[in-house]
Amino acid sequence: MDFKKFYLMLAMAVMLVLSACGNGGETTEKDAGSDDADAKEGSDETITYENNYESGPPRGEEGETTEVNETVELPKNSDKVAIYDLGVASTFKALGIEENIIGLPKGDNNASLSEVNKDFESDEYANLGGLKPDEFETLAELQPEVIMIHGRQSNTQTVEEMEKAAPDAEIVFVAADSNNYFQDIMDMTEFLGEMYDVQDKADELVADMQTKLDEVNQTVTEADKDMLFIQTNGGDLSFHGVGGRYGFLYEDLGFTSAGDQEEDEVTDDHGNQVSFEFISETDPGVMLVMDRGAAVSDGEATPVDVVKNDVTQHVDAIENDNIIELNPQSWYLNSGGYLSGMAQLEEIEAGMAEIE
Repeated sequence: MDFKKFYLMLAMAVMLVLSACGNGGETTEKDAGSDDADAKEGSDETITYENNYESGPPRGEEGETTEVNETVELPKNSDKVAIYDLGVASTFKALGIEENIIGLPKGDNNASLSEVNKDFESDEYANLGGLKPDEFETLAELQPEVIMIHGRQSNTQTVEEMEKAAPDAEIVFVAADSNNYFQDIMDMTEFLGEMYDVQDKADELVADMQTKLDEVNQTVTEADKDMLFIQTNGGDLSFHGVGGRYGFLYEDLGFTSAGDQEEDEVTDDHGNQVSFEFISETDPGVMLVMDRGAAVSDGEATPVDVVKNDVTQHVDAIENDNIIELNPQSWYLNSGGYLSGMAQLEEIEAGMAEIE
């Protein structure tokens, strides 16, 4: 026997077997590469998002309003998300995926962040300025893959600046509609659960919110008291009624509004200015009072007692101290997300428990 030839053939056979064991008998790009190949493969996976919103001129300026209705593909598990909607930022936190946020509008000295978003004060998250951004250099430095916006940023001018700063980013509108508020929050929770492969956690959160929503609705309904929502800002009083910014109080929570508006009167984002006489005439059994001045960085805080005076002293809610003071950060700046929405429900629940 030619032993030299035999040992050569045996060595070749062993090499072939070892090669097959190393890659399952098949050579792939993933096997041939490194961890970078894994990252590249994951980044190619996308999720469909229906991007629908109105874009017009900045508030107070004239111009045409256009409707944006498009289907976009967002990268799944993206770790480069810039969020201008602080409510949705709280949904990321509830799902345990907040590390994927690279920046958000914290405001001066983190003034825009509510209690549920305090963790975002960390320097791990870049400060994108105010909720109505006036600089985009930080956004340009971050170069996000996804930019999530709210109504405050949906004007044409701001969107165009964002497109210039981060031309490769998908800009999507994520704000909850006031007339479909809690359902929108739950839908966004489910969407992010799918985007980041944490569907089980999303399902659990949604079930908890629905339970809390039903409990608060029952508490409000059983109290059977007309409610008046008053927003204060310095010496000004504004009324938020059915169909307005806080329409979910009536639609979802079951409140009956003590105040009415004419059919042609529209409740805008800041409510309709009213007087102390209006409060006296409507005579609510419960009042919700929110201080907008304490929420905005340049505003002055107004004590809830501002609604109490000689004109209103005989109002049922004031006589019985049935006044629920709402946290302005949760209700005005950080609303529309999971943790902020739950904070709103818990605030109403606690307040109604004290109603006489």
